[in-house]
Amino acid sequence: MKDTPLSNCERDFLLKAIEEKKRLDGRQTYDYRNIKITFGTDYGCCFVDLGKTRVMAQVSSELVAPKESRPNEGILFFNIELSPMASPAFEQGRSPLLRRLSRGCSSCGS
Repeated sequence: MKDTPLSNCERDFLLKAIEEKKRLDGRQTYDYRNIKITFGTDYGCCFVDLGKTRVMAQVSSELVAPKESRPNEGILFFNIELSPMASPAFEQGRSPLLRRLSRGCSSCGS
């Protein structure tokens, strides 16, 4: 992800809003956004609406025999796509964030 530094005005605005417990959308401190979960027509697919934010998730799996050298271990693989249309902070292609998320999975021992 690209680092997008805040200007002094933006930083001051955010700090003041936090101090006064105000949100841009009018919600109070502990109010939550409306949540809606819809299951897609394809198996393993769902959509989550959180306020005006929409996320699509697709889950699939494949059962394979483990390597002979490591019969008690398996592999877990994540593929994450973050569209630059969602935020200018998301770069096209394989960003450092995606590399960190993938690397974190392989280091968990799965």
